[in-house]
Amino acid sequence: MLQAMKKIYLFILCLSAIAAGCYKDKGNYDYVDVPAPVMSGLDSVYHVMSGDSLIVAPVITLNSGPNDYSCEWKINVPERATTDDYFTRDLRIVYGLGAARYTVLLKVTDNNTGQKYYYDFIISGQTAFTRGSLVLSGDAGSTSLSFIKPDGTLQADIYEAINKTVLPGGPRQIVQVRNQFYMNQITQYWLTFGGNEGGVLIDANTLGKVRSLKENFYQPMAAARADYFLRNLNGTTTAIINDQLFMGTFETAPFGSYYGFFGVAVNGEYKLAPQLLQELTENGQAVSHFLGFDKEKQRFVRFLPGTYLDTTYTVFDSAFVPKDLGMDLLYMEKFSDNDIYAFCDSLGKTMQLRFGLNWRDGRQQFNAREMKKFKGDSLVTATTKWAVSPVGVFYFSGNGKIYRFNPLNEEIRELNAAFGGKDITLLKIEQNGNVLVVGVEGELHILDTSVGHFGDLIRKTTGIPGSPTDIFIRE
Repeated sequence: MLQAMKKIYLFILCLSAIAAGCYKDKGNYDYVDVPAPVMSGLDSVYHVMSGDSLIVAPVITLNSGPNDYSCEWKINVPERATTDDYFTRDLRIVYGLGAARYTVLLKVTDNNTGQKYYYDFIISGQTAFTRGSLVLSGDAGSTSLSFIKPDGTLQADIYEAINKTVLPGGPRQIVQVRNQFYMNQITQYWLTFGGNEGGVLIDANTLGKVRSLKENFYQPMAAARADYFLRNLNGTTTAIINDQLFMGTFETAPFGSYYGFFGVAVNGEYKLAPQLLQELTENGQAVSHFLGFDKEKQRFVRFLPGTYLDTTYTVFDSAFVPKDLGMDLLYMEKFSDNDIYAFCDSLGKTMQLRFGLNWRDGRQQFNAREMKKFKGDSLVTATTKWAVSPVGVFYFSGNGKIYRFNPLNEEIRELNAAFGGKDITLLKIEQNGNVLVVGVEGELHILDTSVGHFGDLIRKTTGIPGSPTDIFIRE
């Protein structure tokens, strides 16, 4: 009897399930596809000067009924790791961010349906110093920073005007600070000069002082002589300071207070000449190694990032002895790691060296291929300046003139431009070798060195304070 009752109950449950499955669903499944709002008047990029009003007022028309909508604007500010948010139909603000590109997300909510729609665009912030040229100049007594506007107008001594102070003498370099892997924007510049003060870091947007070189150490330095600065792709700087190699800190967040600070020098017994060559890893994301020159022991030395390896390399070929050169380095530059040139002084005679390196991934090969007297030896003076072009030629100065040297056929050709016999204080290649910038006392000359041209004058700027030593062109 009990077994029979169980079978009856089971039969009833099955019937109930079948009945439920057959119950007619009276729900409304007639969906209506509401077209997205019609958007007009929203550009992809907005250019705005710092301090100016920025107005973004798109026309939005809903297709769902009354034109009842709300907007949320989110400006991504990566240097602060946050967003600036606004909740008005139009974006109307006084732009106070820097000279950088900021992505913006606009969220439109249709209040009739609750549906949200998303649009993005870019704000390209600019300041008065976003486009133009910075010129470092001066003499032994003081250093000046000037700005040349795109229209050619010169603003001399702009650093002094903004910061109400005069920089020490002995101008040397302008080095940009730009993190290729974070924002990829120029945020600051190093200005370096002689003496124990060494340099100053300034804001790229305002040219206001950020801090001195001596303050850019975890433990402030009593003296910081800036011999040579080299920009790194990650927004830090490798520097030769007090004849020693220093690496900028990158272990913190790029917007951290101590990012780019210097710690202690790379340990080792060496005194570096004020030049340094670097080679990147094969993926181009980091530094593989550095080539330096010990000016006291007169030899080429090897560094890994943070490590001094001295002359722990194997020499191939025998044109010269890189571990005991017996000469002073005048200038060195490379077209590739396998095609490096150095010009050295040997008891008043200029020697030309050519060599190659194979130091990646732990390899230690130094190919000393060639050494001979430089064909332009008689033109080289104690104040000769050098520059290298990516097209495979060198430029050098001597006695108020500039010469082009092709190392393949050893042709030396004097450039067309004349400088009134003034000493050349600046040579710098720009625009992939098509332009050569020349500095003499009080003047800046832009020369055409493109194919078929040999230093024809494009334009000249006068009124530069003192003698130019470096220029940074920002376009």
